[in-house]
Amino acid sequence: MINYHKKLVSTLKTILPTYYEMILNRDVEVPCISYMELGNSAAETGDTLGYSIIQYQIKVWSNEIDDLQTYAAQIDNKLRPLGWKRVGCNEMFDTESTMMQKIMTYEANALEVFE
Repeated sequence: MINYHKKLVSTLKTILPTYYEMILNRDVEVPCISYMELGNSAAETGDTLGYSIIQYQIKVWSNEIDDLQTYAAQIDNKLRPLGWKRVGCNEMFDTESTMMQKIMTYEANALEVFE
């Protein structure tokens, strides 16, 4: 299984404070980024190497709509050169916290060499 976690998170942290989605709470200051792995599956497997498809959900949280657009563009610009492509995107308003979210799904194909 390929682990892109450290590189992805360290890249996101250059943009905004970044948190794992499942531990995000109301005390976190916005704007911020959250992330969660959605999938990590073997696509092709051979004797000495294989290919995996990795998906992450990345959210920008803010009280300002302009922040969502600004930081979403920065995330795209940082992740694209690393081999990630955005395969989904939408916005949501959280009525309980009054925050807005830009929810983006990214996917990468990765080569894994077996030892």
